[in-house]
Amino acid sequence: MNKIDLGILGGGQLARMLALDAFPLGISVAVLTPQANDPAAQVVGQTRLGALSDENDLRKFLGDLRALTFESEFVDIPKLTNCLPKSVYVFPNLKAIENIQDRLTQKQMLDRFGIATSPWITVGNKADLTGAIEKFKNSFVLKQRRFGYDGYGTFVVKNGEHDPMILQKTSHGFIAEAFVDFKRELAVSFVRGKNGDFLQLPLVESVQVNSRCFSVTGPVTHTKLGALTKKVRVMMEKIDYVGILAVELFDTPKGLVVNELAPRVHNSAHYSQDALTCSQFEYHVRAGLGLPLPKVEQLKKAFAMVNLLGDGNGEVQLSRAPKGKLHWYGKSENRAGRKLGHINVTEASPKKALTKALQWRKDFKL
Repeated sequence: MNKIDLGILGGGQLARMLALDAFPLGISVAVLTPQANDPAAQVVGQTRLGALSDENDLRKFLGDLRALTFESEFVDIPKLTNCLPKSVYVFPNLKAIENIQDRLTQKQMLDRFGIATSPWITVGNKADLTGAIEKFKNSFVLKQRRFGYDGYGTFVVKNGEHDPMILQKTSHGFIAEAFVDFKRELAVSFVRGKNGDFLQLPLVESVQVNSRCFSVTGPVTHTKLGALTKKVRVMMEKIDYVGILAVELFDTPKGLVVNELAPRVHNSAHYSQDALTCSQFEYHVRAGLGLPLPKVEQLKKAFAMVNLLGDGNGEVQLSRAPKGKLHWYGKSENRAGRKLGHINVTEASPKKALTKALQWRKDFKL
């Protein structure tokens, strides 16, 4: 049996879009996912049904691969290590994912490379929580160290008031972060190839609604981006990071402050599918399989991406109005806040692109 070029752990929309951009390159793809109707399973012929945490399922899946990547950083590193054949190339490497999937080690890594992030301390017990209240003058953000995303696992403490049972909400512990005074939220993705080639995608502004990404516009500029890029490049080289790395940022009076890292393709760079000559998904695949990385080039001056978030009220009605490009994930359940798809628009300016995308979004009944 011929080996499969690329395996993806997980079968959600990110795996779906990775596969769709790998196929035109002549790359064979398999995904491991629990259900046959998962977004990636709908487009990948070589879908293996199984649990990402089951060692038997992992062994069967991994044994057929040449390379492996992930749609989520929340993978069980010890189990994966036990099951992984030495012949399978993993990107990003497991040590990098391990450091980033835990907010404590992620913060420590940012500090080690001199990359500005919000002041923080570890919180594992009541004494630590009291210390955070004192250090941050009664108001701060408490984030669980693992398995937090889209606002899940994040708690705001104001004036020292908090749920007395808050420390029991996870067994993984927390970090406490100071509130950051920011003008806007930004994001940028970087890609590094196996041979060390390094590229930076456009800087974008993102808008969050209920802790979920609602829209992205760009490109935007910032005088401190060059300095940040240099530090991120050094970090990626030192930890031998291969693939796409997404960086969420706060634009503050003192400069750019990193909010979080994501060791994977990311919602903030979905615009790249229609605004760049090479998407973030193709860049990630190319990087991990040792293929050349094309120069980052925009097709038009500006772009916008708007997420289609479910409201949980029945059947979804799609619009096929030709005001941009629709990317639908094929999810069967319409839950409130669930990412069901996104729309990309390119235009002469970020404002024009966002205006058109928001107008088009009204045609969708979610």
